[in-house]
Amino acid sequence: MACAGCDFNVPKASARAQALESKTSIGHYLEAVPLTADERAIVEGDLAKLDGLGLIRKLDDVPTLDGRTPSQIEAKKIDNHGRPNSAFVLIPFVRNEM
Repeated sequence: MACAGCDFNVPKASARAQALESKTSIGHYLEAVPLTADERAIVEGDLAKLDGLGLIRKLDDVPTLDGRTPSQIEAKKIDNHGRPNSAFVLIPFVRNEM
C-alpha cells in the first residue's frame, strides 16, 4: 500500500490508474481465457483503443495528490548522469584494526 506522499502513488480514482488497470486486465484475459477469433478481435480492439487514444500518455501531465505530474516524478528518479536517484547514500565503512 502506498501513502499519498510516495513517488509511485497513483490514486485509484484517477483515470490513469483505471486505464493502466484495464490494460493489465485485458492482457491477462487474452492469456487466460480461450477465445474464438471474433472474441479475440474484440478484446484486441479494446486494447488498441487504450493504446491508440494515448490515454495513458495524456494523463502523464495530470497532477497527483502532491501536485507533481507523473512526468515530473519519473524525471526526479534519474539524476543528471542518467543513474537512478537514491534517497540513501552508501558510505564505505573501513574497520581500522590496530
